[in-house]
Amino acid sequence: MRIEKINENVLRVTITLNDLEERNIDLGSLNYNSPAAQELFWDMMEKAEEEYGFASGESQLIFEASPENEDGFVVTITKVDIDGEFESIQKYIKSKYKNSELKQKKRRSKVCSAIKIYCFDSIDDVCRLARRITPVYQGESTLFRYRDSYYLLLSGSTANSQALDVIMCEYSVLVGNPGFFEGYLNEYGDKIIQDNAIETLNTYF
Repeated sequence: MRIEKINENVLRVTITLNDLEERNIDLGSLNYNSPAAQELFWDMMEKAEEEYGFASGESQLIFEASPENEDGFVVTITKVDIDGEFESIQKYIKSKYKNSELKQKKRRSKVCSAIKIYCFDSIDDVCRLARRITPVYQGESTLFRYRDSYYLLLSGSTANSQALDVIMCEYSVLVGNPGFFEGYLNEYGDKIIQDNAIETLNTYF
């Protein structure tokens, strides 16, 4: 773990896969609420205070994770005052959501569905899964390969989410922190089939 001080209020923390392995954390299942991830967070903050005197105090901390390379990722930690700068950030975000284009998209979308990413050991498991979930899922799907595993990204909605979850658990493992991991896959994984992976697999395999 390497910590760099950008200025008085911003730190840049580089975390490698070796750092995660030492703590028995799997990148694919990294979740902020897990005990291992919480321990990593406190180690990070303790080291930042020891090296740079960087303590949150009464300030609000904003964390932003982004891929660094295939061996790790970077966490940018920004310290803002609760009554000052943080309030201005909230106003900025709210103003973005008042944008007319976003309002139109919201009206057009009756269902707002989150992205889910599933990890498979083999392409055969992905093909078997594709045949099983066709009756209960017709949304978008993208297939990635990273190292020795395959990752199926589902970004559509379904009328029977419970049935879908049961089938998915038979063939795969749900990946934690999908927002970050999607960016990681786009950066370092191989995109095999985009948007219509399930339909393509059923057609050709």
